[in-house]
Amino acid sequence: MSYEQPVHPEAVTWNLRTDHRRSDVGWPGAVRRRWRIPTVAATIALPGGRWFTGRVELLATAEGETLDLVSATFPAATVDDAYRLSGELAAYWDLPVEPLEAWYREVRVGLAAGKAINDFGLSIRGPRLEAPSGPTVNLVFLFAPGSPRPVRPALYFEWS
Repeated sequence: MSYEQPVHPEAVTWNLRTDHRRSDVGWPGAVRRRWRIPTVAATIALPGGRWFTGRVELLATAEGETLDLVSATFPAATVDDAYRLSGELAAYWDLPVEPLEAWYREVRVGLAAGKAINDFGLSIRGPRLEAPSGPTVNLVFLFAPGSPRPVRPALYFEWS
């Protein structure tokens, strides 16, 4: 497939502190716009002295030579586990906590009333790291309805 790396690494270490180009992440030549790396141990240095580390699925997208998105999607989790992990992520990345708290309250009531998990989307836009050129940090939830682990938290680092 044109968007997957031919050889899947077990770990990646990227330095995106000062630049965010294809060469900074070892982008394979055959990959065009989207590069998906299945579950990998990731270490990513970001502006502002921040580090992302985790065992995640990575997706990087690029326009020309410049990355515009790096997403790190965590493994599927229960609602409670996703809430706990997201609370830790919100604290580290300086994301507003109230949207997460409201989501947790609403989803517990909604699920008890028989609503589907995907009725409860969540997207929290955070700060820009090292304005004006650093990425913004966003926390989103992806869903797998019907699964005992229906929530996949993801962090998006977006340059725009």
